[in-house]
Amino acid sequence: MTPAQVRTATAAATDVGRKRSGNEDSYDIWVSDGSEGQHAADTLIVVCDGMGGSNAGEVASRMAAETVVRVFAEDTSGDAAKALARAIEVANDEVHEHGRSRIDLNGMGTTCTAIALRGDEVYFGHVGDSRAYLIRNGRIRQITADHSLVAQLVARGQITPAEAKTDPRRNVVTRSVGVGPTVDVDAERLPEPLEPGDTLLICSDGLHGLVTDDEMARLASGESLDRACRELIALANEHGGPDNITVALARIESDESGDSPRSARAQEPQARPSHSAPSGAPAPRKSGGSRQRMLQMLIVALIVLVLALCGIAWVLLARQRAERIPQASNDRDTSPTGQESVAWR
Repeated sequence: MTPAQVRTATAAATDVGRKRSGNEDSYDIWVSDGSEGQHAADTLIVVCDGMGGSNAGEVASRMAAETVVRVFAEDTSGDAAKALARAIEVANDEVHEHGRSRIDLNGMGTTCTAIALRGDEVYFGHVGDSRAYLIRNGRIRQITADHSLVAQLVARGQITPAEAKTDPRRNVVTRSVGVGPTVDVDAERLPEPLEPGDTLLICSDGLHGLVTDDEMARLASGESLDRACRELIALANEHGGPDNITVALARIESDESGDSPRSARAQEPQARPSHSAPSGAPAPRKSGGSRQRMLQMLIVALIVLVLALCGIAWVLLARQRAERIPQASNDRDTSPTGQESVAWR
């Protein structure tokens, strides 16, 4: 699908959780209006989870999110993966320098996960343990790799994924934006194209650390993205809410006026009922009309039958009356003597 054939619905929300006094998470969403020339993508979603003493984490996450959006929006190269990598690298430079300029912010840093959408293409730039997922047909798949100590331990087989969720080292990240002078950014394109109905979920570990993949897939697949964000945050809080919680969603919707053959084939298994609804809608009305006409014909047939029976009855009565009239005449003309009357019979 081309950008003109795709609509992207977005929603995002953040919450302080139940244990923290402040919110160190930040998010930002940028959508190209097409008025500033060529952009590397049409939509950009950024989620950052800050770290540091005092309010340093909040400052770092906000700076990073704003910088990534600003730098990416200014990029006209057309290469979304490179534009994401550069935007996060610039964010790292600015956060790092700002942290060095103030003692109370020294050492601050943040995770950064950004998703860029261009038509049915998905690009992601990623540093840290915030995550991006693809949800398709109710199934969820993580498309970023955590830069954390427990992720390394899982990869080495030293702990299981289930153990990683409760391991005391789960908050130790191996890459972050702003802590060092340079940063290694994962920036790639998702190999397969998006399909109508696909939902992308980007979140901080305040969500994925408490809510299971199946729960995220179920809630994120709801019709309303705004409601899905609220329900996901509420569920994380129900599970304790020990950390800040941030979630952003993007859903791909095809433009029916410009569906390409490929997008039509991709929709076919799920969209067949809706596609058949317009053309099939007259069929139920037609079936109902046939039944109505049949009922009307039965009523008419019954009326005709009743009229025919009435006609037959009327004819029989008329004959009986006609037979009685001559008999009555014979009775009046018979002789007064009973013998003559019998003789004539």
